[in-house]
Amino acid sequence: MGQDFTVMTGAVGELFWKIAQPVLVFRDGEVVAVNPVAAGLLDVEPRGGGATIPAAALAEVFGSGSVVVRHLAEDEGSDIVDASDGCGRVFTASSWHLAGDERVTVVLFRDVTEEERHRKGLEHLNRVARELLAETTLGVVLQRVVDEAKALTGAAFSALIVLREGSTSEIQQFVYNAPRDLFPLRLPRVVGLLAVPIDTGQAARLDDIRAHPAGVGIPVQHPPIAALLAVPVTQGTTVMGELAVANEPGQRTFDDVDQALLAELAAQTAIAVSLTLAREMQADAALAQQALTDVALHNIRTPITVAMGFLEVLQNEGESLSDADRLASFDALTRALERIRDLSNDAFLVAPEETAADLVLDDVDPVQIADALVDELGPTNDAVRIERSSEVPDGFTFPGHAKVIHDLVENLVTNALKHSPSGETVTITVRLEGDSVRFDVSDRGPGVAPAEQSRLFEQFYRTAQSEEAGIPGTGVGLWIVKRLVTSHGGAVGVSSSPGQGSTFWLTFPRAGRVPVTPVTESGHG
Repeated sequence: MGQDFTVMTGAVGELFWKIAQPVLVFRDGEVVAVNPVAAGLLDVEPRGGGATIPAAALAEVFGSGSVVVRHLAEDEGSDIVDASDGCGRVFTASSWHLAGDERVTVVLFRDVTEEERHRKGLEHLNRVARELLAETTLGVVLQRVVDEAKALTGAAFSALIVLREGSTSEIQQFVYNAPRDLFPLRLPRVVGLLAVPIDTGQAARLDDIRAHPAGVGIPVQHPPIAALLAVPVTQGTTVMGELAVANEPGQRTFDDVDQALLAELAAQTAIAVSLTLAREMQADAALAQQALTDVALHNIRTPITVAMGFLEVLQNEGESLSDADRLASFDALTRALERIRDLSNDAFLVAPEETAADLVLDDVDPVQIADALVDELGPTNDAVRIERSSEVPDGFTFPGHAKVIHDLVENLVTNALKHSPSGETVTITVRLEGDSVRFDVSDRGPGVAPAEQSRLFEQFYRTAQSEEAGIPGTGVGLWIVKRLVTSHGGAVGVSSSPGQGSTFWLTFPRAGRVPVTPVTESGHG
């Protein structure tokens, strides 16, 4: 066909010059024609025939060992696939011989770089999804998500906002992958650009946020960013947060592939967060149930001790007791047995899915609880007196679960009795403190060393003094108290000095339990 290839004329020639994909024409394995797009790849002038382009130019773009170069050298007739250039672009290519001339081959390339990036990104996210679903700690899940978002899009910074349940503006957690000193101490506000994915359920993608009219909401102190991509994290029709990536000024902007991959990661995040929260709730429920069971078993020992004490009195001194003393002993024995019965029938033991926060609240009289404990425990402790002190107005009550609160204060009283020397007094003080009701249980025992006070409420922890003195115990009582007081929205603590005794205290909200979910912020970079 000579140097004037008929392929360059007519309709075919028109396609050669105008098609948006690279086209190369080879003759005897050498490039003799390139359309404008292919010329841009090879950094040569477009040509329709004539002088050949050196094979070195082809090898420089596609690699000397590439499928393209090998294909032409071997004069194969099959399609060319998976050719890539030195800039990381990936092509597929189809070739055919020009009709009537086996020496001439036309090769049509198609740039599939973005398709390959998308495909490989999805393959990676499939592996990430399996790992996220296997993770049981929410903080680890959230940090892994922001790390993956940054790596997946090649971004300089990434962040994840999780909203408080039921809210479209209150942030529950803010996790990021960026230098900590680039963020302010306060959380960002969900307004302006940050509100777009949450309010609309759609992605927000900007090449440069600087001077953008919706730029409000970005913290005053923030990383230097220009390009921004933020996608909603949704569960069904509910937006539970957003996932965002950003680049510094002068860095690349985000494209359709970045947006598609980030949206896929956001979908995986919603599933992983929901599953992790469900697991944590299940674990918390199991721990709460175990704690409630433990406190019932722990407290049942007290009425058993009372019952055994009065039985012993009746057996040994029954005939010499006055009618009044005998009746008092039987009354105390009856009350102890009734308490054992109540504990055995307690809802804590028969409703595992129920926690203290779910139970119907009583009108709790704190002074009445303190008086009941004096009456119940006083007769069983000849060596140590129990007294009550009140700074609460007569008739004052607060909402709570009376039996649980009774048992919690009783736990502190029995603990104080065990550590009090003979002849001393344990005092139960009831008072109001701000928005709380406070019970103080004070003793004149050996006290607790400062180094040990912070560990008193750990499970199975016992002080060195208790171990050395041989005081019986398992180290679960105070741990149980802390868990149950917390479930009532209250707090527990201790004030103690060695040789000066101890005061253990409990507080409960005067308005009843108010669940509080902590706001957290974390990140690294």
